[in-house]
Amino acid sequence: MRRLFLRSSGLHFSVTLLVSGLLGILLSGSQLGKTVERETLDWRMRLAQGSRRPDTSVVIATIDQKSLTYFEKNGVAWPWPREFYGVLLDYFRAGGAKAVLFDMDFSQKDMDRLNVDASESDSSFGRAIRKAGNVVLITLLTRGSSDSATPRIDDRFFLRGAPNRIAVPGYSSCIAPRSEFQSGAGRLGAANYMVDLDGVARRIPLLYKEGDELLPQAALATFAVGNDFSSNKLMNFIRTIPVDENGYYLINWYGRGGPGGVFRYYSISALMISAVQMMQRLRPEISPSLFKGKYVIVGGTALGLMDYVSTPFTALEPFPGAEIHATILSNLLDHDFLRELSPWVVAFVILGMSSVVSGLFFGTKRAALSTAIALVLAGVYFLATLIVMSAARISLPLVGPEVSALGAFALAGVISYVTEGKRRRELRKLMNRYINSDVIEEISADPDTVDLKGREVEATVFFSDIRDFTSVSERLQPRELVESLNEYFNIATDIVLNSGAMLDKYIGDAIMAVFGAPLKRDDHAIIACLTAIKMQKVLTEFYSRRDGGKPVFQTRIGLNSGKMVIGNIGSERRTDYTAIGDSVNLASRLEGVNKQFGTRIMISESTFDLASGSVEARELDLVRVKGKDKPVRIFELLGEKGSLEPAQEEAYRLFHSGLQAYRRREWERSEAIFAEVLKLRHDDGPSLTYLSRCRSLASAGVPDDWDGVFTLKTK
Repeated sequence: MRRLFLRSSGLHFSVTLLVSGLLGILLSGSQLGKTVERETLDWRMRLAQGSRRPDTSVVIATIDQKSLTYFEKNGVAWPWPREFYGVLLDYFRAGGAKAVLFDMDFSQKDMDRLNVDASESDSSFGRAIRKAGNVVLITLLTRGSSDSATPRIDDRFFLRGAPNRIAVPGYSSCIAPRSEFQSGAGRLGAANYMVDLDGVARRIPLLYKEGDELLPQAALATFAVGNDFSSNKLMNFIRTIPVDENGYYLINWYGRGGPGGVFRYYSISALMISAVQMMQRLRPEISPSLFKGKYVIVGGTALGLMDYVSTPFTALEPFPGAEIHATILSNLLDHDFLRELSPWVVAFVILGMSSVVSGLFFGTKRAALSTAIALVLAGVYFLATLIVMSAARISLPLVGPEVSALGAFALAGVISYVTEGKRRRELRKLMNRYINSDVIEEISADPDTVDLKGREVEATVFFSDIRDFTSVSERLQPRELVESLNEYFNIATDIVLNSGAMLDKYIGDAIMAVFGAPLKRDDHAIIACLTAIKMQKVLTEFYSRRDGGKPVFQTRIGLNSGKMVIGNIGSERRTDYTAIGDSVNLASRLEGVNKQFGTRIMISESTFDLASGSVEARELDLVRVKGKDKPVRIFELLGEKGSLEPAQEEAYRLFHSGLQAYRRREWERSEAIFAEVLKLRHDDGPSLTYLSRCRSLASAGVPDDWDGVFTLKTK
């Protein structure tokens, strides 16, 4: 039997097919497999965005921050009086809107304010709802005990005759709109969101139970109102919508959410202004005719309203809850349904992938060729999932087939090794945590170029941090701070890695990088200087384009070249591949010295000597940094060679003259020169520093052995 197994390729194929296929099928049905499948589906949807567009008849009237600010400036704080929504409804009715969904809680009585009686405000809104006749209101279903004072759902909104194949989640109570609003509404819809275990909304029930009664989902109710569907016709339509085994509908997303995303947004402040203009018989800024035949969803996008839901596109942009209704409604209008394969078909696809890979491996008998074909096959199948999703609106399984293909390949390799006695092992230690892919390839080609145990190298160390980060962070909310910091790090890190440097570590808001390691390069100082210049330029351009009110980070950089030790340093449980030594410490100190001179890039004399042929710099001072006795000559890095304008060159020539006069203790002359520099460049930080220093030294005097070295008391 053992001899038969060793010689029979057919038996090898059968064992590989069955084991890898079973692995794929079991994983596909497991909770882990479903979790990963959901994540890959999110990813594929983001990759496929742009291949499909939402129905243009679905628009969103948003309660955005602009609207809240506008009305607050005019004496109307949130929440707004209900009569506001009545005015808005009259405006939509005049324009011929097909249906209007209010994704808002109207269960409570309006508040008395603005000299407007709350009852009259509610009555005004109720009359507008009745006049419109096409309004959909939401209810939130709960599983708690029902309060007798809470409004109940009118019987006319319940559906009859649920399709047997659809599972319906049940609830015992609800938060429903006030009865005076329900009386004129076209339909009532449930606005409950369902989320998966990871907190992301991907699927949603089409029907809900409140007690023993059925209620449609809010977007489905809006679709029914816009198309004048009776309950029976709506039930028949529901039978055509694909749902999973639990009766949940898989939402077919179109792209990023929010204003500027895939749906058209209108700020309610602009709409209200137009509505008032129309009431005054003036020409409205936004014509109500734009809403003719439209489905309008009224909801909040201002962050303070907290109406945001995690979706597959939240990674790109916060996703307003109202846009989930808009997405489902667009799916319904265009029959734009995303269908999934049945479990039996999924199992067939998994076995098919396993069969092809197993056949390739044992059929060709050439490991390199079969490996290449298997990888191409896995890539082609992944592309096929994207194409089929975009073109045919079918969600092919990804995890099960790809895992079965990987399992078949791995098992075939093991069997081949055991039966044929072939042993090929290539050890490759990737350092993608520290360096970019091009450097990784170079290291992989000759691993002996890197000694992870430690060696002394000549390199340039780069340190940067954010100016006044503590004070900036104190003004931000934690989430906003993290988002802004990640935004900054994405830009800065890409620039460092693309320059071929080793990203050593993040230290709070600081970045440490090494140029000239782990691979030796003679131009490390030049590349480090050019990288620092580019980073300042790119970050300045980026922050100059951003919206007002968002934090703007300014970075300060210190560079020093010299010898250092680089290698894996740490304990048995945790090590880091990093650089240590006096040269590293000095680069960190120089970054801090920027504070003293109001500069943005500070380099040491050693770095200047190596890079002076490629960059423009000016000497600033001789300083004795904390912890060091020997003074260091420091320079401000100004730009690439030949990049300075004549006015800049003149200012820096004058500065150098002032520096020489300062070192000769000619306080009045040096002070006059620095003042001249400031006439040319009024914000020149080093000149301001020396003006203050000259006045202080002229007043206090200096000892006879004064050597012109400035000692820094802080890091």
